[in-house]
Amino acid sequence: MQNWDYSSEAVYFITIVTKNRMSIFGSIEEEKMILNESGKIIEKELLKSIKICKNWFFHNWVIMPNHIHLLIEIQDTLHIVETHCSASTPSISITENNITEKSLSTYGRETHCSASLQNQPESKFSRKSNSISSFVATFKSITTKQINGVESIWQANYHDHIVRNYKTFDKIYDYIKHNPISWETDSLK
Repeated sequence: MQNWDYSSEAVYFITIVTKNRMSIFGSIEEEKMILNESGKIIEKELLKSIKICKNWFFHNWVIMPNHIHLLIEIQDTLHIVETHCSASTPSISITENNITEKSLSTYGRETHCSASLQNQPESKFSRKSNSISSFVATFKSITTKQINGVESIWQANYHDHIVRNYKTFDKIYDYIKHNPISWETDSLK
């Protein structure tokens, strides 16, 4: 979304897809994702991210054969919580279908499809620290080096959606949770 600060407090649904939609992270067997060695690298780096990103809460995520989905909340530093890959129950307030609490901190963004860049005074481009685009760029770089060495394993862009209410949050949470079950009809397959 234009003019949105992607380092600001919000809940973001992010999808990162492999180059040419190649299935390189494993396969779906009996409606369950079976990670191969590359998939285990992705999982390891996601778990590291969960520990490192102290003011981010990873509500839910899934690794699929050719993409990953993440439901991430950026919180202000006053609302930091301990995180892990499984989510607990929701604790939010809803008024007129909008999330009114700044935090959805105990439960797992409009499309702009590319990492936002800011023009720095020295005429260099850089990503804002602690932003979605910075996270995605770093994650892609680290996992590419471990899996492929040089040539990126990822598509150049990514998809994000700003989650604006609990109904949408719940729908996305369930979509991520059930993504392996619906692999045969997945639009990213």
